[in-house]
Amino acid sequence: MAAWEEALAQQESPSQEKEEPQQGCSDEKYELLKDIPLEITVEIGSTELPLEEILKLHPNSVVELDRFIEDPVDIKINGKLVAKGKLYVVKENFGVEIVQIITPEERLKLIEE
Repeated sequence: MAAWEEALAQQESPSQEKEEPQQGCSDEKYELLKDIPLEITVEIGSTELPLEEILKLHPNSVVELDRFIEDPVDIKINGKLVAKGKLYVVKENFGVEIVQIITPEERLKLIEE
């Protein structure tokens, strides 16, 4: 969570910093929302396969995805794209480093494309 907050802080614009006098009220509202569970999904890639090919899959099958291995992965919260990240292996587990926070304006551009 600290990395997420740090990334958000780095992207704040000077106009957002002027709104600090109302911060106390914002903190109270934030406290009310802290315990609400959110579904976080990291999407590595996707593909479409006809049912016939899906039925032929077996444990050693390889399914090609629509992204290159060095492309950033999509980080979605409740199905909405909010960030881009890099995959890492941490003690035999996967981890994600957030490299870009997607602004609402950028999300609109992605929908239009």
